[in-house]
Amino acid sequence: MKFRFYQLFPVAVIVLLVWAMIEPVMKFTEPSGEQMLMSNFKLLSHDGETSWAVIALGAVLILAAVVNLFAFLVSMFSNFELLKRSTILSMLLLTGYYIVLLIYSLILLSGAELEVDLPMLFPLFGIILNMLFFKLVAREEARIIARASGFRLRD
Repeated sequence: MKFRFYQLFPVAVIVLLVWAMIEPVMKFTEPSGEQMLMSNFKLLSHDGETSWAVIALGAVLILAAVVNLFAFLVSMFSNFELLKRSTILSMLLLTGYYIVLLIYSLILLSGAELEVDLPMLFPLFGIILNMLFFKLVAREEARIIARASGFRLRD
């Protein structure tokens, strides 16, 4: 097991996703001036009432973090096919996160003013890091194949 630079990318994605799970994502301001705060697990209204209706966002982020943890563990053993597949799965999950977030925000918006916080962009940064990770894994695999084909015996 040899450490390679690209192994840090899944760890960075996990850190970003955990940070996105902790911090609030959006603030909705009603026309009457009341605010609702939305995190990835709950919706906190102006009167202190908590709704767990948006828990699907947190579940998608947890699943994406688990897939990235799996990719990090697999990267220790250089199983490139499994690395690529888990990276694609992570990118699809994070894209699905934004689709679900769009649906929830359209449902909750209904005349309210929307203010987006920085942690909403962390899954997007995770998608970008996963794309870079995919390219580095493919480059490493091609380098190993090129090195191995240079040593083959010829007739």
